[in-house]
Amino acid sequence: MKVDQLKYIDSMQFMNSSLASLTKNLGDNHLITSQYFKKLSYTKEQLVLVYCKGVYSYDYIDSHCRFQDTELSPIHEFNSTLKDKISQDDYKHAQKVWKKFRYKNLGEYHDLYLKTDVLSLADVWTEFRKMSMEYYKLDPSHYVSAHHYSGMKCLK
Repeated sequence: MKVDQLKYIDSMQFMNSSLASLTKNLGDNHLITSQYFKKLSYTKEQLVLVYCKGVYSYDYIDSHCRFQDTELSPIHEFNSTLKDKISQDDYKHAQKVWKKFRYKNLGEYHDLYLKTDVLSLADVWTEFRKMSMEYYKLDPSHYVSAHHYSGMKCLK
């Protein structure tokens, strides 16, 4: 009897870079993200916005009540223990997302942020797998870390 297994792979173990820069490196190649949002009839302008890494006020969201806020958090609330201060450009991007998607509350903004993060990571990983399969004939999804993966590349 075969037992299904779930293996957690931390993409940071393979691609030691931020999701923002990895997403930017994709250029226009956001196949999974495009498929998902096109089904929802998003405009071309909205699609361009979801191809970028989102901006989020992690420390501001300290209770479920915050999701009912009817406007984007002020820029100083985007400071976090994870990222310190955000740039004016990042905040303008967050404002543009809020406006273009016509959000009514912070919960809607939160949901889009999570979706775009997950879908962007899926796009990045898919492209990484494609390159790895093409050049090395190895699927990085079968390895838990870059160490194991690079060891197999050396043996090949």
